[in-house]
Amino acid sequence: MQRLVLVLVLVLLPSICAAQHRVEVWTYHFSPPFVLENARGLSHAFVELLNRDPANRDRFRFELVELPRKRVDVRLARKRPGVLLWATPSFFTAAQTANAKWSEPLLVDQQDFVSLPDAPFEYAGPESLHGLVLGGVLGHRYQGLEEDIASGAIKRQNVQTDLQNIQKLLSGRINTLLIPRSTLLYYRKEQNLGELYISAVPLYQFARHLLFTDTLGAAVTDYLDGMLKSLPDNPEWQILLFHYGLKPIATEP
Repeated sequence: MQRLVLVLVLVLLPSICAAQHRVEVWTYHFSPPFVLENARGLSHAFVELLNRDPANRDRFRFELVELPRKRVDVRLARKRPGVLLWATPSFFTAAQTANAKWSEPLLVDQQDFVSLPDAPFEYAGPESLHGLVLGGVLGHRYQGLEEDIASGAIKRQNVQTDLQNIQKLLSGRINTLLIPRSTLLYYRKEQNLGELYISAVPLYQFARHLLFTDTLGAAVTDYLDGMLKSLPDNPEWQILLFHYGLKPIATEP
């Protein structure tokens, strides 16, 4: 009997695997909560949500691919089939997304200025940062501030991660820092940060969408369209939002 079961598995497994359509899911967001250590984080969890979704019916095998932004741009230029996670339309040119479709926003994020409560910083344009030390993350560009940073009017100090920036702030080595609200919400849930002051005015707001390339094919895009329409009512999605502290920035149905 065991030999018969083994034979059936060996015979049927190739056909089952062949029937599944592999779909690449790209992300260039490597900061928490989207990517954590040991293949964890919201991006991995979202891909697994797609794979477990009953409406998928095991037709598609979604696989997360972590890429630098430049390699994402190359894939879009070459019209590679794929899904891009947590992307913002204003961060891409019309030419880059001419052969792709945006989903409705999943999260409404913003770049927050964070400071200590005994020395609160309230953003009122680039001039309000003159003479202060701003904590930034290496490789990130901050729209509206780059000219003043380049001139030296704003003193920017870079670190590798947002958590390092928070630690510098808590030790008094910078006046304020910029951090995505999504990352701040996650760290507030996971770390004992104490009291922090958040400027009432962010640097800017931005929505996080999914981007589907046209080369995915109708079957995949039709599935994703239906899945995303029902996502706000999906209890597993709500659990993920709670787990990563993102309920305050999730879009409502």
